[in-house]
Amino acid sequence: MTGFTLIELMIVFTLLITLSAILAPLLLPSASRTLQTTAGEIATTLREARRQAQANQVRKRFLIDTESGQYGVEGAGSWRTLPGEMKAALTTGESLLTGETRGGIDFFPDGTSSGGRVELGLAEQSLKVDIEWLTGRIRVSDGES
Repeated sequence: MTGFTLIELMIVFTLLITLSAILAPLLLPSASRTLQTTAGEIATTLREARRQAQANQVRKRFLIDTESGQYGVEGAGSWRTLPGEMKAALTTGESLLTGETRGGIDFFPDGTSSGGRVELGLAEQSLKVDIEWLTGRIRVSDGES
């Protein structure tokens, strides 16, 4: 008679339980991971605006509407939306505010920018996307610092 021994079955079940314990946190949604992903997407959109400004030798503006949660590069046509309950706040120059909840950050042909910050918050966690005015450098950091 062929079959599996009790020891073989216990080893297989132990491996399955161990893999489940390792993979479950990676597969389940978390506020921290959602926040990191969104901050990365905003940083990528900002870098694309900077790249377009330098490549085309024109001013490019990153726009964000903190009420609707939509953001993108002015004139690019495709807008992205922040996930679910995520909140955003924009710090920028007064001349770059285009409404109560909407404003932007300009990038210039030489790579510099108007500077500013986009703060993202979700489930009592936060991240900042800082844009330096002199260099146009874009950096994501914890909301605490």
